[in-house]
Amino acid sequence: MDGFLNLLKPPGLTSHDVVEQVRALFPDHKVGHGGTLDPGAAGVLPVLLGKATKLSSYLVDFPKIYRAELFLGLTTDTADSSGKIIAQKNPFSFKSEEIERVLNSFTGEIQQIPPMFAAIKQKGKKLYQYAREGITVERKPRTVNIYYLKLIDYFPPERIILEVKCSKGTYIRTLCSQIGDALGCGGHMSFLLRKEVGEFLISQTHLLEDLINLCNTGTAEQLLRPLDFPFRKADGLLLSQEGTKYLFHGRFLFLKELQDKSRNAVIKPVDEKIVPVYTTEREFVGLARWKFDSISGFTLKPEKMIKLF
Repeated sequence: MDGFLNLLKPPGLTSHDVVEQVRALFPDHKVGHGGTLDPGAAGVLPVLLGKATKLSSYLVDFPKIYRAELFLGLTTDTADSSGKIIAQKNPFSFKSEEIERVLNSFTGEIQQIPPMFAAIKQKGKKLYQYAREGITVERKPRTVNIYYLKLIDYFPPERIILEVKCSKGTYIRTLCSQIGDALGCGGHMSFLLRKEVGEFLISQTHLLEDLINLCNTGTAEQLLRPLDFPFRKADGLLLSQEGTKYLFHGRFLFLKELQDKSRNAVIKPVDEKIVPVYTTEREFVGLARWKFDSISGFTLKPEKMIKLF
């Protein structure tokens, strides 16, 4: 079995816990996930089976949509409700326009310092391991992109419900803390739900229990999404057998050469764009990337080839 499962991760489990449960159901398959979700959070967790694990890094790059609750007045050392309270201030009652004005200041490219309670590594050790030892290490700010930040609801004076669409690497709990500080009373993220990871939508998720039940009846394949599912809205290329073999063996194709080997009526290359590649029978074989330089013009280079027909 090769493909993707769109699972609903419940709060209380790590992303690794979910992968381990799926691995127990499919012991002969490689299993991975398409982006870590905090243990206390719920929502979309793409799980990758078999050849799909080769595509994990591309899922991480997809934009994500979250629904979060910001609880004003209480600042914690983890920036979420699992941490210790390190500051407390009575929150104000705001007008919706005041909140929206602050939210607008956090859209676009912003800087974030990763929280100490994070899974990223520094000097070979995860930040949360330092934090649990009472050690604070210097972290460099990183640039992330907030595509939109909406006020969904406000329950004065403490609770603000937000929806965020953001780039990879964004810490929503850090964003909540930043917004709380900008509002003048501090705050922490008290709830997080991931609604979307690229093409993986919460409305189409399945429970682990559903997967277990279907495995018991030998019908789990009905939950499996095909290998090209995450890229289905991209402009794919249909290549001849010869063109497919060139990419599979590491050769790149010039645009003019490609026009002879492709079955696409129109080819519109975009520099650095990833494109799914298919045989003329529309069987997915992998991903390629457009490259442009002033000497050769556009070329198509193999990015991640999955199988050769």
